[in-house]
Amino acid sequence: MPFTVADYILKRLSQHQVDTLFGVPAAYGAPLFDAVAAHDIKPVVTATDLEAGYAADGYARTKGLGVASVANGVGVLSMINAIAGAFVERSPVVVVNGGPNAANLTNLKDFDVLFSHSTGQPDGDLNAYRLVTASAARAERTADVPALVDNAISTAIRRKRPVYIEVNRAIWTEDCTPPDGSLPVANPAVGTEQQLATTIIELVRAATKPVLLVGLEIQRYGLADTMADLIAKLGIRWSAQVPAKSALSEEGDGWVGIFAPPSSLPTAIQEADLIVMLGCVFPSSYASFIRNRTNDIVTAYDGKIKIKAGTKQDADIRALMTALVAEAAKQAPRPVPAAVDPAPPPAAGPLTYAQVFDRVGAALNALNALNDSWLVIPDTFLGSASAANLPVKGRDGYLSGAVWASIGHSVAAAVGASFGSKRRPLVICGDGGFHTTAQALSTFARYCRNAVVLVIDNGIYGLEQYIIDSGYYDDPDAAPKPYVVLNPWDFTKFAHGVGIRSTYSVDTAAELDRALDEAKDSAAPALIVAKVSPRSLPAQLP
Repeated sequence: MPFTVADYILKRLSQHQVDTLFGVPAAYGAPLFDAVAAHDIKPVVTATDLEAGYAADGYARTKGLGVASVANGVGVLSMINAIAGAFVERSPVVVVNGGPNAANLTNLKDFDVLFSHSTGQPDGDLNAYRLVTASAARAERTADVPALVDNAISTAIRRKRPVYIEVNRAIWTEDCTPPDGSLPVANPAVGTEQQLATTIIELVRAATKPVLLVGLEIQRYGLADTMADLIAKLGIRWSAQVPAKSALSEEGDGWVGIFAPPSSLPTAIQEADLIVMLGCVFPSSYASFIRNRTNDIVTAYDGKIKIKAGTKQDADIRALMTALVAEAAKQAPRPVPAAVDPAPPPAAGPLTYAQVFDRVGAALNALNALNDSWLVIPDTFLGSASAANLPVKGRDGYLSGAVWASIGHSVAAAVGASFGSKRRPLVICGDGGFHTTAQALSTFARYCRNAVVLVIDNGIYGLEQYIIDSGYYDDPDAAPKPYVVLNPWDFTKFAHGVGIRSTYSVDTAAELDRALDEAKDSAAPALIVAKVSPRSLPAQLP
């Protein structure tokens, strides 16, 4: 059989352990789906284009590299929100799009005849994706494919960012030279990493209360072992930002809790006279803290390092981490306290927002006593901060879109994570976020994925109400803003309609315990609807 352009792309992806293609097939890109079987890649057809992007993102965060393909125009523009989140949160997703052929472009230029799903701009999709990817290019000719594809995939892996490949739809099945050799997937050291490491370790040794903050790039670049080694050799207290939760086991000595200002500010960080932030990406909630503590902070991320109020310098994070460990090993570590693991209270009474997280925490503790098989995937919602403080054991047991903070990410990302991770997804989502990607339940059913989706049903966009007017939660006579009130869904009937048979609707803590226990013991996907009062608040707030 001839080796084609589609084969080239799939072969390069399979060489980097990609075994799943997410998408909604369309005419311009159908040959890519036709060719997957020859490369041991299974196609997963999602319910929506946006879900395909989130699923590829969830897969990339758990497996290392993901791929999605949807229709040009209507599909890729629908998916762009998911890819923007992947860009911000360092998730390497390869977007493969079938684009216009030469005749389509000529008709547009000479006669103003639109090609399928065209905006009237020949490079509409390409230009849009240049805003949210590390590389975006179109292969017009077969000869363009090898270099273009190699550069895109190499860039995705090296920079941990999404990339976009657009293929002239006329060349998919043309003969193409097979891939030759391996791709460069590591960033070269700058050369100053050892000197910078020496300076940082000297600052740590001179500080009386230093703290290390683990960021999401530590997980993305596979640096968890190196980070654990650094913590042990320094004997330093440590924390993690929310999207890096569970990059390291939180049972390790020196763990002080999640750092997510303003809701979660461990005392150790408030009192620290030096905070070394490695691989962190900062959402807006960090702004005041970082601005006010500039002279106490060292940051290293995105190929740069900044020491206190100094200027940014280039530094590869892998080379820097290696140098930090070597430098730290030159002295004995300081003694640090053991991690604290508080037990949740027992179940009692009507279900409240806070109790939902108490009961989930208890369920996680019970299961984690046996193994560490859950992958907790919270959404952006009123309970985001409470979710970040759940007792997740072991490594890589938490997946969060906390920086981009797009509601609905969790349910659809769990589709991809169910293929990319050996852990079982446990999604925790508000009812408003669930409305945006609820169709993903259909994908769980179709492909027999055993995710458990817990929807907290309070009838409103609770986080929006809290941000706009938190007084609503204290005044029993106050009405919510009319635009935050949700159309009430019968969630269990919806789930049955798309193929989910295991459903639960609960309004007491004891009922939630039973539902979680039954869902855990079943191999089927499940939906649990936890009904709480619209005025109920979690213990921690974003």
